[in-house]
Amino acid sequence: MRRATALPLIDLGTVALGVFFTLLTVMFVGRYGTGLGLAAPLGAILFVALVGAFVFRPHVTVAATIGYFAFQPALRIYGSEMLGGTKDMITMAAVAAAAVVIVERRAGRRGWPADRPVLILVAFLFALYLVNIGGNLSGASGYDIAWFHGVRLFSEPLFLLVVGLALPNPVKTYRWAVRSLITAAVVATAFGCVQQVLGVHWLVASGYTYGKQVRQIGPYLRSFGTLDEPFSYAVLLLLALAVVLLRGRLRPSGYALVAFLSLGLVVSFVRTAALIALALIGIAIAQRGHTRFAVFVVLIAVTGSALLFAFTAGATSTRSVRISPEQFLTLHNRTGLWRSALGDAPSAWVLGRGVGVVGTASQRARRSLTGGATTTRRSAGTVVDSAYPEVAADIGFVGLAILLGLFGRLIALAWNAARRGVSSGWTALGILAIVMFDALTRESLTGFPTAYIAMLLLGLAAATWTADDPRSDPLPHNV
Repeated sequence: MRRATALPLIDLGTVALGVFFTLLTVMFVGRYGTGLGLAAPLGAILFVALVGAFVFRPHVTVAATIGYFAFQPALRIYGSEMLGGTKDMITMAAVAAAAVVIVERRAGRRGWPADRPVLILVAFLFALYLVNIGGNLSGASGYDIAWFHGVRLFSEPLFLLVVGLALPNPVKTYRWAVRSLITAAVVATAFGCVQQVLGVHWLVASGYTYGKQVRQIGPYLRSFGTLDEPFSYAVLLLLALAVVLLRGRLRPSGYALVAFLSLGLVVSFVRTAALIALALIGIAIAQRGHTRFAVFVVLIAVTGSALLFAFTAGATSTRSVRISPEQFLTLHNRTGLWRSALGDAPSAWVLGRGVGVVGTASQRARRSLTGGATTTRRSAGTVVDSAYPEVAADIGFVGLAILLGLFGRLIALAWNAARRGVSSGWTALGILAIVMFDALTRESLTGFPTAYIAMLLLGLAAATWTADDPRSDPLPHNV
């Protein structure tokens, strides 16, 4: 007599996924042969392998992901533009792995200690982008390719925040992640210093594009390291500086890292980097117990950023922004750009003009998913050059308020962790300062790779605050 054995829900899902990909492979081989037909199934196999790696070896996979994200822009130049789409596959694999971990915890009746307000705020932001209420009401955008890119570019870094909160063994994963970040930043700094020696003409002759990667301020080259442009390069180095400065007492190796990364920042010639670095120094002073002086230093950084923000808003700018593979736009007046992006109708201010009407998504809709070939879309969209007006144009001031609420909640959680002596709380405060300051003068909340790395690190740091031993230092001093 045979007995039927019921499979658990997780095992049933695994079997169903295996059957699905097997049938998909057979259909593709039958339709396209063994050439193109194997491309999609092999991609699916790689995707499943990445999901498994994030679930079973999250520390190794996250560290490799951060390194790959930091080097991918250079790999695209010297390798293939087709690598542009790999970041989306890796991000979606991480999201799928987080979903598997969450379902497994629920099946085993184990709780998920992630902060509920953070998850709710993330869900609200994603829903506003997905539904696109403002675009449907105004008729300025629907569910087209620009909307797709708007949802994709904004939600992927947010999803990585949730991934960091969900992955198993967060303390070990966080340790590996910050070490990978520091290593990537050191390599990028070395590239940046070498670029100063090679000069503009050699870089352009070797395949870089003048006005995109290769930029100058006066006669000086702005180094960009392994990234696409100097601003992202500076933010990557600032993220590494935040980890090194805020891990606790600096040792000789820490001072050497700070000096080397600071040299890399200098050769980027990014003005806002100096103000953000000053804010990081203020947070480091607060960590060492000098609260009043720390508040004074941070206020200087905030005031300086506000003055720079006001000055560059109305002044003529020589910054060039790429709006398509063949076109670059020189920004002359940020205030005019923001006013144009937000529109004149007060009704559009509440829920936005629509996802993808302006900003990065509207420009990205002109290109293929991998970032290579242009599409037939006629309009290039409007450059906003600041993340906050971009979010307001997409989902209105309601969405912007939710985003600021998310930042505020993360700051409160990080401060509470820092007061308990958890060093990742101080690091999270530094990362949040970088993200929020940088968003003033760049569409950085959708920027790759810095937004992706920053949000993933924030999620991992937040997960260490509720780990089994939250008082254990998640970053030893001998990094």
